[in-house]
Amino acid sequence: MIGVPAGIGLVVYFIGAVMTVLRARSHKTVIFPVLYLVPAAATLVV
Repeated sequence: MIGVPAGIGLVVYFIGAVMTVLRARSHKTVIFPVLYLVPAAATLVV
């Protein structure tokens, strides 16, 4: 029961990390939070 809210929390956290990197205009390093976001989102979908 706690897995789904935890997954949602991770996805929201990493979306925030991606937005923060983009707002800082550090486009070269945006791949790093995306690499963590993709598996978290995929796990939530499955």
